[in-house]
Amino acid sequence: MNSIDPTSNGLYYNATQAAANQAAAQAMAQKAEKEKAVKKPAFTSMVNKRQEENLLASQGLPPEIAGLSQEDALIWLKDQLDMAGDALSENASGQNLDNYKKAVSHFIKFMQKNNFVLEEHKRAGRTRTCKKKDPLVLIQTIDKKLEQLNYDIWYNHLDKLKLLEKIHEINGLVVDLTVA
Repeated sequence: MNSIDPTSNGLYYNATQAAANQAAAQAMAQKAEKEKAVKKPAFTSMVNKRQEENLLASQGLPPEIAGLSQEDALIWLKDQLDMAGDALSENASGQNLDNYKKAVSHFIKFMQKNNFVLEEHKRAGRTRTCKKKDPLVLIQTIDKKLEQLNYDIWYNHLDKLKLLEKIHEINGLVVDLTVA
């Protein structure tokens, strides 16, 4: 009499083996895809990103916007400006004031670099005092929507900018008093 072998090639056993093999193959394929997606950046891409960060730093812009699109960089800078403005409104400390000044500076430099084209045209001749005439300066706006956003941001930060103006005026008076 033949004994029953539980590991024999029965119909149920074959179906479970096939399903297990298929699941293992899918898991291996997913693991391989994840490894490709998580692949570490190449040396050249790291060097390019570092060069972009250095270029931004030389232009007076924060290195955090390196690799971001123009729209994402603008959103990041606007958020930094809003956060610094809120911190200044809550607590008018020297550090918050410096952070706000830096955020304003970064935003202005970014707008100047990406939305305005500055053209200087030399003018012939001299003034009555025999000095050369100042060049004619034309500023052209590239993106009207970006200019409108810029206007809206400055309108919302008007009270903080007036505070900065007063602080600079007081600092100027202090310098005048110490020099005199």
